[in-house]
Order: sequence, then C-alpha cells, then structure tokens
Amino acid sequence: MLNLKKAALASAMAVGAALSGTSAMSADGAAYPSRPVSLVVPFAPGGGVDLMARYISKRLEGRLGQPVIVENKPGAGAAVGTGAVARARPDGQTLLFTSVAHAINPGFYPNLPFDAVKDFTPVGAVATAPNGIAARADAPFNTLSEMMTYAKAHPDQLTYGAISGSTTMYLGMAMFVKEAGLPVRFIPYAGTPASVQAAVAGEIDMVSSGYASSDTFAKTGRLKMLAISTAKPSAMAPGVPTIAEAAHLPGFEVVNWMGILAPANTPAPIVERLNREIKVILDDAESEKFFEVQKNERFHSTPEEFRKLIVTDIQRYGKIIQETGAAKQK
Repeated sequence: MLNLKKAALASAMAVGAALSGTSAMSADGAAYPSRPVSLVVPFAPGGGVDLMARYISKRLEGRLGQPVIVENKPGAGAAVGTGAVARARPDGQTLLFTSVAHAINPGFYPNLPFDAVKDFTPVGAVATAPNGIAARADAPFNTLSEMMTYAKAHPDQLTYGAISGSTTMYLGMAMFVKEAGLPVRFIPYAGTPASVQAAVAGEIDMVSSGYASSDTFAKTGRLKMLAISTAKPSAMAPGVPTIAEAAHLPGFEVVNWMGILAPANTPAPIVERLNREIKVILDDAESEKFFEVQKNERFHSTPEEFRKLIVTDIQRYGKIIQETGAAKQK
C-alpha cells in the first residue's frame, strides 16, 4: 500500500511539472527548449526584419539544440502575428521577433487586441539601424541644408515619399519636416522598395527609407544621400551627416530597432537563457560580417533595458503622432 501511495504521489508530481512547464526546468533554463521553437515575425517574408529573424533563428538553433522555425504572420500593421504571440503559452516555445513598429502601433491603433507592454516579456534587443533621407539624382540641391533652403524658397514644390503607417521612415520624416518648418508634400507608398524606386525614377524629389535601402543607389549615383537619422554619426554610413547636425536640430534622433519578445509570464530562467544566447551570437565574428552587409548595428540589451526602451518609444512616438497629425495621413 505504501509503495502504491508513493507511486501515485510521484505520478501526480510529474503531471504537475508537465502542466506548469517550469518545475522540471533547472534554475538556469538548461532544460529549455524541449521541442522546436516558433519565432513569429509579424511582417511579410523578404523584408529587413524577416531577414534578421532568419539569421538569428539559425544561430539560435545551434545554441539551443532545437529547431527555431520562423513563422511569418503579417497583417493589420503587425497586429496579427503580435496578437498570436500574446495569446501563446508562456513556456518559451513561441517567441516574437519584431521591430520598433511594436512601440509605434499603440499610437496609431488605440484598439489593439493586446497591450504592447503588459502582454509580453521582453527577451532582448538584437539590432538597430538608421534611416536615410535621399534625393533624386538630378535634384537642385546636394546637401540637407541646401534642400531646406530650396524648400523654403519654393513652398509645396518638393515631394518626399515613404512607406506609410507605423514606420519610423514615415514618422521620422514627419517629425523632421515639422521641426524644420519645411513646406514639402508627403507621398505615401505601400512599401519601402516602391518609395525608393520612385525617387530613383525621379517621380518624387526625396525618399525617407531605411539607410540600407537607399545606400546602394546612392553609391552608384542614382540617388543623393543627404542625411541619416541617428543622433551621432554611424559606422554603417561613413561620411553621411546626421539630421541633427545638418539641420541644426540638436537631439533629433529616429532609430529602428529589432528584438525578441515572449508572452507575458514566461519564466525568468527561460528569458535569461535566451538573452545569454543572443549575446553570444551577437558577439562573434560571423554576426559582425552579417550585420555589416545588412547595414545594421549589433545591439544587445538586458530584458529590463529592452522593456524600458519599448515603454519610452511608445510614449515618444505617441507624442509624435499627435503633434504631426500622422494618424490622419497613414
């Protein structure tokens, strides 16, 4: 009878551990993961976020000992994929690889089916990247300062394009135009490639895009790179001035970031394990080369630092959206 009671007790404990998903895990998360991990990207395949997610996923596979499968779930301004992760079990088996759009969306869409902060556990940031302002090759100006002078002398004649909606390409340019008092017209595009090609073809005067998207054309003389959006000069854009210095707008900065989030209440050992593995990946020489090609800068943060960045950017971009009236134009 005693042995039967012991067996029953052991069985109950085993079931409890399986249901909780945490009891059987060691303090450092070493038992995680127990099966393939889903890395949800809330954007369509082929974009910069998707490419970075696929690189990180392959590297994580080697570190975790389980497949890390990228699942693209685009739609509703990234709300579809993001919402799916918010509703997933908090066991580390479903993760979100997202961008700064995660912090911008609350300002555009007040009725999101999730809370961008409360419904997620930050794992860590992975990368940052500047935006660039580029002009068509035959534009009657060669620098940002010259463009500003020309724009003020020719009100409403200059046009600029950007992917509309919850992007720093759009909001960053909207903020710059407002702060600099520029009488220029915005032309929305459905995607960054379309906006860049429009500038290359001379259909618009300028384009605000991720720096990497315009850099190739600038190097071949098909665009003129005027400035980048980081507060300080970037190694990714040698010789290109910042908007802050070229436009005399101290403190002006718009930075794209990418990072990984987990559902709220994901156990700390799992989060800490993932964060450590990400740091190892970012620190090696292979990643240095990949990031250089992608025109991204490696950016590792602690989970708490990443949480603070998200909270700060939600407040910051919410203010920009209100002050520029961007929500009415998206």
